[in-house]
Amino acid sequence: MRKALVVVLSLAMFCTACSTAWVSTLDSILAAAAPALINILQIVAVANGQPVNANLAAKINADATIIKTLAGDFAKASSGSTPGVCQQLQAAVGVYQADQQLVLQIAQVGDSNTQTKITLLAGLVAGTVNAIMAVIPSCQSAAVARNMKTAAPSYSVSTFTDHYNRILLAPTGNAAVDAVTPKLKLHQHSKLVRAVTFGRLE
Repeated sequence: MRKALVVVLSLAMFCTACSTAWVSTLDSILAAAAPALINILQIVAVANGQPVNANLAAKINADATIIKTLAGDFAKASSGSTPGVCQQLQAAVGVYQADQQLVLQIAQVGDSNTQTKITLLAGLVAGTVNAIMAVIPSCQSAAVARNMKTAAPSYSVSTFTDHYNRILLAPTGNAAVDAVTPKLKLHQHSKLVRAVTFGRLE
């Protein structure tokens, strides 16, 4: 299942010539992936009757922000500084990936149905790292890196969101978990857009 999801996440449907288009793609991945990862922490907390691990949730948000900042810096970097910024960006992705591993370490609950939900969600979110790495140009020579920054592999945030929400909303039989999961749905549009369209656009 994970391999198929990675393929979906990494599939390039189109490319553009805009040198910063890949940054927008990266932002869209993180805009879905980071909240999805934090949602897993919330499900674990509800299932175990404990507070959410606020420190880890804050770290995930902070590390995602660092990736976004470094991506913007890399897109604007001069040819001489490109390789160094790119290496920092890839290192930041490694930190974010370690955050995912931390979530997996604590994502243990006694309810087997909820544990299955968590495992499936975690597998889906894990595939986003592959999508992120596919978007980031490689840290090669300045000239090569500059040319690669013109390509923008596309990421289907709607496909990821649909898969995620489908798993998220599947009933577990655990009343507390089933009550909270509808509130954790990922949305493709802002609250304003959803309000204007009376909920027709998620």
